[in-house]
Amino acid sequence: MSLVFACIAPHGDVDLAPELRAAMEELGRRAAASEPDVAVVVTPHSVHVDGHYAVVTAGRVGEHETDRAAADTLLAASLPILGVSYGGNDAATAEFPSDWGTEVPLTFVEAPRVVVVAPARDRPLEEHLRLGEAIASLPGRVALIASADHGHAHDPDGPYGFDPAAASYDAQLQEILASDRLDFLPLAEIVEPAKADSLWQLLVLQGAVGETARADVLAYAAPTYYGMLMAEVQTAA
Repeated sequence: MSLVFACIAPHGDVDLAPELRAAMEELGRRAAASEPDVAVVVTPHSVHVDGHYAVVTAGRVGEHETDRAAADTLLAASLPILGVSYGGNDAATAEFPSDWGTEVPLTFVEAPRVVVVAPARDRPLEEHLRLGEAIASLPGRVALIASADHGHAHDPDGPYGFDPAAASYDAQLQEILASDRLDFLPLAEIVEPAKADSLWQLLVLQGAVGETARADVLAYAAPTYYGMLMAEVQTAA
């Protein structure tokens, strides 16, 4: 068995709106019911490696134990992907710092072990689909978390200012999730003015579950300058 759970989860402050925390707690319950062996977190806020995807090979990421066998399997994929560690020179005993894109989702969606993956914005968008396929092929019971916040230009007082593309991006994302075709590539047309950090993780998710998968959106809100959305995405399991 492989992919038993997949979701889109934010890494912002879910206490800014009560429905967001409730939705994250529900994602956690659904993930627990799937009994994953490993949670693969695709986060935009971990290490960035020029021209390559990255997989953390350190024995721990913060307080979470790494599934080093699963990480090694991803490293063997036919992709420009590198293993990264931190601190101690023995990766098995090293501890990699946990970024907020990893830590916030894992507070709710738990598994005995984790694999942290960084997408690569300087790689072709379509190539991210292949990374998703590789994750879906991992052995064991895998939960995939696309850690993502969406438009970051909702508030003129926010760090990215205001751009109507942020609301357009978030609305188009919800339309895609409600449709019969899970294809996030059209979001690329407005991802830059929207200042969204989600496109690359969404494409990895798309590659893992396929375009015919269905999504159950549990909540969406933009209570601050960025939009947050929680959704479970259907898997073949």
